[in-house]
Parts: sequence; structure tokens; C-alpha cells
Amino acid sequence: MKSYPLFTKNSTAYFGGAEVQISLIARELAKDKRFRVSLITSNYGQPPVVERGRLTLYKTKLFDLPTILKTANADIYVERTVNPKVLLVGWWCRLFKKKFVYMMAHDWDSNYSGLKLADLIIAQHHQQKLALIKKFKLKSLVISPIIKTPNSKKITKGKFILWVGRADAWKNPLKFLDLARHHPQEKFVMVCRQGKDKNLFNLVKNQAESLTNIDFFPAVPAEKISTFFLQAKILVNTSTAEGFPNAFLQAGASKTPVLSFKVNPDNYLNNYRCGLVGRKQFKELLDKPARVKTMGQNHYQYIKKYHSLKNLEPFKQTLYKL
Repeated sequence: MKSYPLFTKNSTAYFGGAEVQISLIARELAKDKRFRVSLITSNYGQPPVVERGRLTLYKTKLFDLPTILKTANADIYVERTVNPKVLLVGWWCRLFKKKFVYMMAHDWDSNYSGLKLADLIIAQHHQQKLALIKKFKLKSLVISPIIKTPNSKKITKGKFILWVGRADAWKNPLKFLDLARHHPQEKFVMVCRQGKDKNLFNLVKNQAESLTNIDFFPAVPAEKISTFFLQAKILVNTSTAEGFPNAFLQAGASKTPVLSFKVNPDNYLNNYRCGLVGRKQFKELLDKPARVKTMGQNHYQYIKKYHSLKNLEPFKQTLYKL
């Protein structure tokens, strides 16, 4: 429901990777004349109904969600991320004999029993698929997240180390600041939105602004975020866990390798030589710029092959037959 900022320009309102994915998928499905696509969004002061080409955006609040679900009159309803709406939409679909699809957004989703309501579960990678089988004996279909890949000739690399995310405890933003603190000779850039913990955000912001080798950006409009990835030489991820980070996709589309402290979906960073895993590997990247360039090129080729818009086709076919 927080996707509306992705349909307006220069909005600094909150959105995350899940919203980026669902808005991109909705746009792509709407291009296919076999589908009539609606997207339910929160109230951002927009009209009750907004048309974006063949895509219809409905404004709602949680208490009137059932009314909007009925107004949309869809055959299939899709939810992404664990939240109170999952149970509401799931049972609503059962009651009115509609199909319910749940798209996983985080590895932790595999612990949520509400997924049993879904007629179809979409996993982001095979580790999630196995976790669902182990936890609930639930089947799922693996559909990799997607991204638009720019022309590689337009990509120019810069010289800074990038971190992009929210100030949530499990994303460990302070560890990125610690990295900057221990490498004063390097330039760091941090794009950090406020999460649920305002005190943590203020702590991160204050510490970042006290360091001379880091530029801190509290919010960046969706249409401008790619500029940071295009100019970065390394993306750092400090999270304890994720799903398939949208930042990884943006990095790959920009020929930027990843240094991940822990997160590594299906071990692709190692298997396709798109980056390194473990904080101690940071110096390895700094000391070998030629390797950084090669890994960036590998990352671009990997994203182009496995995460471009054409990889949404299996999802389309599955929805059409559901």
C-alpha cells in the first residue's frame, strides 16, 4: 500500500524494495492485454482513483480495504510482505472464491503460517523455497525479482562506497559507519531512510554527519536513486537477513559489485563472482581495483540474464492459468 510515491516524481515519502518490485510488476503486467491490473495504495492526498495508462491505482485506508477489494473486482489478489492485510485479503479471497497469491519479500516470511491461505506462493530464491517446505511443507514457485537494465555504455563508475537502506536494527546501519570510521582514506555515501526506530535514525544521522569522509542522504526520490549506484564502486550490505535486496539488483544493473556482511541469496555473489561475503573481505576489494571492475561486469551480466524484465514471463503464464 506504500507504492504510490513510485508513481509520482520527486517524492521523498517512504518506500522499500517490496514496493519497488510490486510497482514494477504491476506496470509490466498492465502492458499485457490479457490482464486488467489494479494497485491499492495508501492515502497520499491523491484522488480516490488514479489512472496510469492501463494501470488503475485505488486509494484506501486499512479499515475500508474490503470495500476497495470488492471495487477492484479482480480474479486474483496479490500481497507482498507480512502485515495484517495478508490475513484479511487471504480470508476475503476464500469467502468470495478469489485466488490469493503471496509474494515473499524477506527470508523471515517463511516463518509466517498465514501463507497457508495462499493459492500460490512466489519465492524470491531457492533458499526461501526450501525453508517453506521445511517449516510448513508448503510448495512455492521461484520467480526472481526484476529490474530494468540500462545500456551498459551509459554506465560510468565513481570512487565511493555506497550503502542504501532504512535505519532498522536488523539492517545494521551503524556497521557501515564503523567501516567508514576505520577507512578514512575512502569516500563513503549513505542513503538511509528513517525506519520504525526514530532514535536509531537520529543516531545514524548524527554519527554520519560527524564523519568527514561520508555523505549522508536521508531520502532520495525513486527516479534519482540509480545515480548513486551508477557512480559507486562498491555496494555494502550490513543486514542480518534480507530477501533478495532490491539494492543488489540496482547495483548489478549499474556494474557495481557487492560486499555483503552476511546476505547472499542462493550464494549467487560467490557462484557468479559478483561480489564478496564477509566484512573482512573489504580490504581485499580495496586492494584489487581490477577485481572490483571484473566483479562489477559479472554482476551486470548476471542481472541482465536472470533478473531482467523478460524473466517475469513465467509469472505471467502462471497467473494466466491460475
